[in-house]
Amino acid sequence: MYIPIWVLIIVIVIIYFVYGKKSKKITVEVIETQIPHLKERIFSLERFDSPHFLDVQNAFDAMEVNYLRLKQRNIHLPEKVLEIAEDWKRYVESLGDLKYARVMLDVDLNEGAWDRAEENMKEPSIVKIEIEKKFKSLLGEDWQKIPPDYFKRIENMKKSDKKNKAK
Repeated sequence: MYIPIWVLIIVIVIIYFVYGKKSKKITVEVIETQIPHLKERIFSLERFDSPHFLDVQNAFDAMEVNYLRLKQRNIHLPEKVLEIAEDWKRYVESLGDLKYARVMLDVDLNEGAWDRAEENMKEPSIVKIEIEKKFKSLLGEDWQKIPPDYFKRIENMKKSDKKNKAK
């Protein structure tokens, strides 16, 4: 029995449109079910005692509050809430990527390790900063500040040491 190719193509196109339209729609609830798995990656203990891991965890905690505030403020705009949820997911993914890049830097003993780590951190750092800026502009005065990172803490300690010595 011979089935013409054009009949097969028509059947495939019909099946695609019938079942393709029923595909799972991305919703805020679907995105939020993925966050605990991403959070686990950020808060999992590593064998290394790096202060940079605390920076990532502190950033998550502060931005979670900002996300919940934005979500609640825009609850009447489903498209905006979905956009905010997608940004939140991308933010959490970028924090996980930053932590992973730091772990790789800690274990990489080859020459040029810092250059590779910088390259791995470039995109997640930009995503993190841009989403923070977006949330900050949307929240205004209600923005919960993200605690300073390791390098800023060291810089602040040096400044306070200089002030104490000057006295």
